Amino acid sequence: MVIVKRKQLSLFERLYLPEIFRGLGVTMRAIFRRKITRQYPEEPLVTNAVTRGQPRLVVNEDDTIRCVSCGLCEIACPAYAITIDGQETERFIEREPERFDIDMLRCILCGFCEEACPKDAILMSNELELADTSRQALIYDIEKLKRPVSSLQDRLDYVYKLNNRWQNSSSTS
Repeated sequence: MVIVKRKQLSLFERLYLPEIFRGLGVTMRAIFRRKITRQYPEEPLVTNAVTRGQPRLVVNEDDTIRCVSCGLCEIACPAYAITIDGQETERFIEREPERFDIDMLRCILCGFCEEACPKDAILMSNELELADTSRQALIYDIEKLKRPVSSLQDRLDYVYKLNNRWQNSSSTS
């Protein structure tokens, strides 16, 4: 049989006063520190080219959509959030989306659709806010998804830079 000798606690220790004073010290130090809370929505989130916000369809300067309805983004989407129905067209591109929907309630903002697109027709924008009054309103159709190429140029440059780094490194080796 093993006998364990325990330290006799003083009245001060039995009342948990050291722990209470230590906790109060932590609280008092935190009260007087500089605040780091962002006052959203008055103070918007900082975004840059690397920010992966909501996906958007790129519209060229001549108001034509870049998408050729190949369906690669629909296949690449792990959340099954994208639905595309293509149609024939008279233009050189031959196909364009008749229906292009993204269920933003399912979208996980992973960027796989952006990586899969061979025509750079879908890009992750810097639009982060996602709120609405109904579930149906968060299923974005082609008109809600369209953005001019000029508004997505920073992201497009970033994607080109990211993709070209492999070509540059393989040509120097």
